[in-house]
Amino acid sequence: MELEDLKKGWREIDEHIDRMAENDDMAQRVVKERIVSVHERLKNRFRRMTLLCLVAPGVINLLFQEIDGVGSWTKFAFLFFFIVMAIHKGFLWRGLAKTDYKWMTSKEALISTFKLEKFQKAGILIGFPIALVVVALFMLDLYRAQEMYAFYGACCGMVIGFFAGMRVQRRIRKEFQQLRGALEEELS
Repeated sequence: MELEDLKKGWREIDEHIDRMAENDDMAQRVVKERIVSVHERLKNRFRRMTLLCLVAPGVINLLFQEIDGVGSWTKFAFLFFFIVMAIHKGFLWRGLAKTDYKWMTSKEALISTFKLEKFQKAGILIGFPIALVVVALFMLDLYRAQEMYAFYGACCGMVIGFFAGMRVQRRIRKEFQQLRGALEEELS
């Protein structure tokens, strides 16, 4: 009788361990899927930003042909800004494309994510001062050309663009935090 009770207890323990292993596997799969999902969203976002930065100088050049009085320094500043931002976003896109979270250990993936996030923050520190110079030159040229409606439109565009940029940066920061959180969860 005791032997049968021991066998029955042993089978119950084995079944419980199997269920726990299945739950752990399912939880790890969910975490991996969440990591890959956030990774893909970030990669697609930086790809779109890179393409936008590469197309923007051509569109702005068409705009400058319609407005008289825009100086060559302003045109150069716009071109320089968008080239710098395209390079920055391109490196982030390439870094995310090279990172394969499925085959990396959690620690390697976390380190890679921290490096990419630092590079993103460095881009903000580089891009913001350049953008201020570009906007100041453009506003000055519009004011000198007595294009007051364009000047007012540019002021409104600057305010709207600032808030739109802040929203995009907040989303990117939030996605990096989600990625780090999922990686830390997997690591622990």
